[in-house]
Amino acid sequence: MNRVFRLPRGGLYLNSQKDSVKDLPIRNAVLPPIAVVPMVQPDGNEVSCLVNVGDFVPEGGLIGKGKGKHSLHIHAPIPGTVRDIRRIPLPKGIEASAVFIELGGEFDRLGKKEVVYPWRSLSHRELKTLLIEKGIADGSFPLDGPVELLLINGMELEPYVCSRYRILVERFDAILEGIRILQKLLDPARTLVVLEDRAQQAQKSFWTSLSKEQMQDKEGGSGKEIELVQLEGKYPAGDAEQLVRIFFHQNVEPGRSLVEMGVTVVEVDTTLSVYEGVALRKPLMERIITVGGKAIKRPANLKVRIGTPIIDIITECGGLVHPPLKVVCGGPFRGFGIFDLRTPVTRDISGILFLTKDEIHSSARTPCINCGKCIEVCPEGLHPAKLFKLIDHGYFREALDDSLMRCTECGCCSFVCPARIPLVQGFQVGKLHAAKLLHANSSKDQSHG
Repeated sequence: MNRVFRLPRGGLYLNSQKDSVKDLPIRNAVLPPIAVVPMVQPDGNEVSCLVNVGDFVPEGGLIGKGKGKHSLHIHAPIPGTVRDIRRIPLPKGIEASAVFIELGGEFDRLGKKEVVYPWRSLSHRELKTLLIEKGIADGSFPLDGPVELLLINGMELEPYVCSRYRILVERFDAILEGIRILQKLLDPARTLVVLEDRAQQAQKSFWTSLSKEQMQDKEGGSGKEIELVQLEGKYPAGDAEQLVRIFFHQNVEPGRSLVEMGVTVVEVDTTLSVYEGVALRKPLMERIITVGGKAIKRPANLKVRIGTPIIDIITECGGLVHPPLKVVCGGPFRGFGIFDLRTPVTRDISGILFLTKDEIHSSARTPCINCGKCIEVCPEGLHPAKLFKLIDHGYFREALDDSLMRCTECGCCSFVCPARIPLVQGFQVGKLHAAKLLHANSSKDQSHG
């Protein structure tokens, strides 16, 4: 019997809330009449807009150019005419310029026969250039080997969201090809595909795809072995920090990159994009998302063009059956609430949840009762209540000394807190102040030097 690995400490066994949607196949969403494409990166930095109002843009055409090493290119999700460029609010509390594209004109990809390009003879530089040009990787993405360990992360433990699971079940042939491309780029000593122990259908898809590859007598790019490992579905076992701790037996210290450690962690959806960018020459212009929650009429797993307004997603899924108390982009633990249904789908959204009052356990905050539950569930072994008190009183230096930066903001502590203290929000504020403090001290040291 295969060994099942486990989270070393802390974490939560959650009600998955996925039964109504996990077995629904991915289907294509209707194209938006207007695509709203933010000129911004997942980290909040903006890119250079390459188009003007009145310009025609082809499907997949470059409309935003990344600035510098840590920036991704942005492509038009639909063909059409640029009708407006203006700033809009986005999840995470930021504003950014967005390009409004009105659908019209001929498609370059949709409805056309898919062409698969041979890639095994391409050089390392050619593969890397393709991934950057197609908006899948930026200049900082770990594309240079050798590395000791390549981890393909198939874990998906946030409640409701199962888009990654559907990708594993339906597209493992493409994922396997994406892994082979990554192996050629990174030359890893070991390659592990990490799947939840209960994801039996995903595991079956892995073995089927691997057997098919062997029957076709492929060399598999570098010819390197790919190992399947099972991990217990205890949140947040799928975090990169936890995977490195479990399978590489090292802690990811604050400020230390995985590249320095010789480890690369790639999500399965990114692995699929790697395959599509290289073998299909397809830019990143769509996302596979889960639409869930009791307020939506027909939950679904959808392939959606980036820039599709959420109001269009609601229509796609039959409308709302109850007024949602909260609309969340992402999962309930790490997602972000939105208040404007015109907000577009972005490249980093895995789900859209329409949650009713019954699904949100809201209550008034009360004083900490020192129950210790937050300590029990913290996967980093921190003392969340103590950290929060330090931050709440402005003792940011002391919070730093007490390992604030090791917090991964998984939300386990907030979930179990009977006093409903907003611990994660407190840590986010504390980190912002701590960063300013460190920057001030660094500037002071340089001036003295």
